Amino acid sequence: MGARLRLWWEKIKTPLEIIAIILVLVLLVALIILIVQGYRLNWDWVGLGSYTTPKHPSDTDFQRGKTLWDWLQLLIIPFVLAVGGYLFNYSTSRNERNATERHNQVEREIAQDNQSGATLQEYINKMSELLLHEKLRESQPEDEVRSIARVRTLTVLSLLDEARKRTVLQFLYESGLITKDKSVIDLSSADFSKALIGGLDLPNADLSSTNLIRANLIGAKLTKANLSNAMLFGANLASANLTGANLKNTTISIKNYGKHEPIITNLYNANLTDANLSDAHLNYADLGHTKLTGADLTGADLLGAKITDRQQAEVRSLKGARLPDGFIHS
Repeated sequence: MGARLRLWWEKIKTPLEIIAIILVLVLLVALIILIVQGYRLNWDWVGLGSYTTPKHPSDTDFQRGKTLWDWLQLLIIPFVLAVGGYLFNYSTSRNERNATERHNQVEREIAQDNQSGATLQEYINKMSELLLHEKLRESQPEDEVRSIARVRTLTVLSLLDEARKRTVLQFLYESGLITKDKSVIDLSSADFSKALIGGLDLPNADLSSTNLIRANLIGAKLTKANLSNAMLFGANLASANLTGANLKNTTISIKNYGKHEPIITNLYNANLTDANLSDAHLNYADLGHTKLTGADLTGADLLGAKITDRQQAEVRSLKGARLPDGFIHS
């Protein structure tokens, strides 16, 4: 019963506070109008008119009757104290609520961080068991242990924050599970979106068909990596080294129809020398400071992209590519 009453009070408390404020404002307005009219019309009963009305003999004592103004003088101090007390309590209560909410938010974030840490540690422990006891590295593509490892990896990535996704990727790579041409775990559809994986050294990594949307790959070393069919729009690849990487049919930028600006990948100073960019979606991408020497852009979509004539001359092939002006290269 007590809990229900508290819940009911929490629901109506804010409306009651609003009503109280409105009533106080209405009373103040009414009082102001009364005072103004009392002076203008010389109302004796309000106590705001002439003190000596009606006339009385100068040699007699005169006691004016109690007027509205007299009663208001008696009420002013309690009223001010009441209003001041209410405002003080309201301010204190609001500050306490805000402090409690902030404290609860911090506790929730700490609990969530601890849970993520425990989830990551559990994943590494179970994967280590598969590596040491189930011979995951020596398994064949049709073996069940690979399916178990893939399911565990995709599941844990959906539960982790951006920083811990980096740890998962680094663990998989250093365990020899995602090396191109001998990849053990299929990372298709793996969620590395917004992952903080900048600066990692991942040559020959197999990241084909992964979700790297808005991932931080600044300065990452992805030489000869397989990024075919990956989703890279909105990612930051500034100064990344993708020399010889396979970016066939990779989505690097897309037209964002919900907004005026397209979503593009930051390729500033990225090294795409000899990279395979055939059929890649590069529409509206800024390639002005990207190294494209020897890159294969066969069938790539470059509509609206910023690419210089010199860069176009340095690429290996533009056959069938849609150029920035919309024309198809022969």
